[in-house]
Amino acid sequence: MSDGASPTIEDLTARIGTLEAENEVLRGATPAPAPMTRGRWRAWASAVCIIVAAILVPLSIVSAWARVQLVDEDSFVATLAPLASDPAVQSMVVDETMDAIRAQTDFGQITSDAIDGVASLGLPPAAVSALTLLKQPAADGLESLVDRAVTRVVASDAFAGVWSTATRAGHRALTTAATSDGGGLVVRTGDGVGIQLGAIVERVRQNLTDQGVGVAGLIPRIDRVVILGSGENLVLVRTGYAVAAAVGYWLPLVSLALFAAGVLVARRRATALVGTGVGLLVGGGSLAIGIAVGASVTAVFAAQSGLEPVAIGVIYAQLSDGMAHTATIVAVIGVVLAALAWSRGRSRSATALRDGVDAVNSGARSWLAARGVDTGGFGRALFERRVAVRAVIVVLALIWLVALRPLTVGEIVLVTGTALIAWWVAELSQSRPAEGPAAAERVPR
Repeated sequence: MSDGASPTIEDLTARIGTLEAENEVLRGATPAPAPMTRGRWRAWASAVCIIVAAILVPLSIVSAWARVQLVDEDSFVATLAPLASDPAVQSMVVDETMDAIRAQTDFGQITSDAIDGVASLGLPPAAVSALTLLKQPAADGLESLVDRAVTRVVASDAFAGVWSTATRAGHRALTTAATSDGGGLVVRTGDGVGIQLGAIVERVRQNLTDQGVGVAGLIPRIDRVVILGSGENLVLVRTGYAVAAAVGYWLPLVSLALFAAGVLVARRRATALVGTGVGLLVGGGSLAIGIAVGASVTAVFAAQSGLEPVAIGVIYAQLSDGMAHTATIVAVIGVVLAALAWSRGRSRSATALRDGVDAVNSGARSWLAARGVDTGGFGRALFERRVAVRAVIVVLALIWLVALRPLTVGEIVLVTGTALIAWWVAELSQSRPAEGPAAAERVPR
């Protein structure tokens, strides 16, 4: 084809053939898009691990608590021992003890027999009439005397020791297949778990005898248990003990391992960390809410059983506060982790936040450099090893949290705030090449 001449059909056909040949070469050199099967598998595996771990969070907290309380005798005693000095629990024990004594001791009959015996000695009719009028006041006085003795025994420092010792014996009975022999204050019977009042009545009888009150010998032996749980709970206690002893230690570790696996397998680890934080929040929060609802259910059960709701509430709180505290801490950690992970994500808002923080830090470093504040080689080393420095700050914060156990929400806020301040100081102390003297000269003094 000559210059300036229109291309012939043969020329166009030749060009098309050449282009097609080049396209075939390019198709052979360019690999086909990789299938998304592997990426989808990783995303699904990560999601499954995190979801299962989130479900295990409340179970892990409960099983760990049960293992400590049911398996560790000292922890069980330490949890229940303070109840002996709680006014509401003391009031319930006094009321239940007096009910048990009244059920087997007729104070009116005792005083009536005593006065009738005196009247039969040949006293004048006027004296007999006077003594008859004293029957009810004498019965009330005797009952009041016993009531004061019961109250004195339950409120004494010695009772706290009796409660602690008997609770230890009750724990040993609770962790065996056989029921308690009645020698403990906290016992397990065929009807459930309860408080044995016999030991208290024996102490009252001894207290009255020491005061020289002769009628103390008329108080019979009491074999009554204030049931704190229904008979069905007996099977649950046995099952719970076996489960707690077996998985109470391992289940929290399994939950943490699943969270870690979900993050490591994920295609986008920042997103997986957000999911982990949400899982901790949902798991811990649901347990905390469940415990709060359980307090209302316990109050209803106490009212139906004729027990003092306030005292039963105190006992429930004493037993469940440890779980509720742990659940709350786990939920707060979940919120902090989710927020930090989100800030490192790829979303437009997270990117804008990081760009804004970087701009503020860059401006602050330039402002400091313009005023002669230069970290020199140390700042350059911080910049070159900034990832390692951030990792060290995170590790130190985690070690601090572990050292503070048991944690409070305030301590978590303190550690998180301190770690963020340390990170910010490390960022400001960096010496970056793009923010050298030239950049500093552009900052107005």
